[in-house]
Amino acid sequence: MVLSGCLLKVGVIGLSHKTAPLLFREEIAKGADALAGEKGRFFPHATVLLSTCNRTEVYFSADDLAQAHSDLLLFLRRHIKGAFEHRLYSYFNLDCFLHLCKVTAGLDSAVLAETEIQRQVKMAYARAAQNSSLPACLHFIFQKGLRVGKSARSKGNWRGAVSLPQTIWQIAEVFLDRMFSRKVLFIGYSEMNRTLISYFEQKGIDSFTLCTTNPSQVQVPYPCVDRSALEDWENFDCIICASLSDGYLIHERKGSKPHLIFDLSVPRNVNPELANIEFIELYNIEQLNHCIEGKQRAQIEECKRWEDSVRNHALRLARSYALRTSKVGMSGISGKGDDITDIFHACCKENESFESEAKTGVGNRSVLAQLQIPPIVGAV
Repeated sequence: MVLSGCLLKVGVIGLSHKTAPLLFREEIAKGADALAGEKGRFFPHATVLLSTCNRTEVYFSADDLAQAHSDLLLFLRRHIKGAFEHRLYSYFNLDCFLHLCKVTAGLDSAVLAETEIQRQVKMAYARAAQNSSLPACLHFIFQKGLRVGKSARSKGNWRGAVSLPQTIWQIAEVFLDRMFSRKVLFIGYSEMNRTLISYFEQKGIDSFTLCTTNPSQVQVPYPCVDRSALEDWENFDCIICASLSDGYLIHERKGSKPHLIFDLSVPRNVNPELANIEFIELYNIEQLNHCIEGKQRAQIEECKRWEDSVRNHALRLARSYALRTSKVGMSGISGKGDDITDIFHACCKENESFESEAKTGVGNRSVLAQLQIPPIVGAV
């Protein structure tokens, strides 16, 4: 897709755990799935779909961002029932890039400084680049956004940060101490479940079973079963779900044995009505987020310092991008080939020298004024 005279002509529309409850996020995730993979080719604008348990965002690029934004809303209305626009947020141009940098750095996550979001953003970008021809500015914001996120984590002081595995274990430990067998079932061979299995092993839990759609393709040192085994899910004490499914994987109960269930999926894997049954403790991702948020209030100051660092790093990259594109011109660049690679490499080399120019006020002021890029402030 070719853009003429492009200077960060990007936008994003989405929602997260901060703007919408779980039920709402489920509906948006299902609707936005119509843009996933090769299906996204039928949409007239270049897009990158980022869909996680806590957020669904569509990044897009076009010469006319306002029109592309309207087209995207119209597209989503065809796939989502009921009103949803009031729950969405939108960012354009530089604000879009700054938002993505905060996301990749884990500053917009329920778990501050989480590393999983970095991998999720990288995979979303890779899938989009593989299935369609992305314009240069989308390549830029994702490549540099991932770089900013990685850099921020190396500088932030988050050794005492609250994590999702830690929160889940603190709840599970109390429950499993009352159980004789301490049997745990993990549903889905996702990155999250692999992390949790490792965490539980460190805590001394060794009775694991993994349930996945293709057990023959998974090499693990513990039992691995397919989804037909979920008919007997009540044989386990603790069940942790982090899998993709079109419907509920656990939807009814037959016995009366106590169970602890964590449903980390969006859309959900477990029928929420089970929470109303005696002796079943069911936690969804939203309830876990509330637990984490309460523990993270003490980290507000460190979060503010980190946000300033991420913002300043992103601004330096955006300024360098503005100067470089004003010199070489972006007309006709599709995001593939040596031209765009050279531009990205040149931007990286130029960053260090431009930092001193930005601080002293030297540089191409007309380009920066055109982009309305604010000055760098605070400590880096």
